[in-house]
Amino acid sequence: MSAGIHALQTLTKLGYRAWVEGGAVRLKYEGQDKPDPAQVAPLLEAVKTHKLEVVGFLRCYCPKCGGCCFVPVGEQSLCMGCDWQRLTEIFPALRVKH
Repeated sequence: MSAGIHALQTLTKLGYRAWVEGGAVRLKYEGQDKPDPAQVAPLLEAVKTHKLEVVGFLRCYCPKCGGCCFVPVGEQSLCMGCDWQRLTEIFPALRVKH
């Protein structure tokens, strides 16, 4: 795993939310307490240094479950982990019987 992706995952555990806007990585702190700058600064630098890998990861990463399998539905993509019930309602053939 890339140092940038590892840093990003650590930041999300600390309370940051990350997304891609245009070609930029955006981060917003939504945690309870103030973040520790000494801990966060090197993580932010790693994300910046490995920006291309981080952007690619964020474009195929579900912020709810951490999964990376999506199904395009109209103009959105639904996560196969989080949105499975909805996907099987839209596409009944996804239901598998054993």
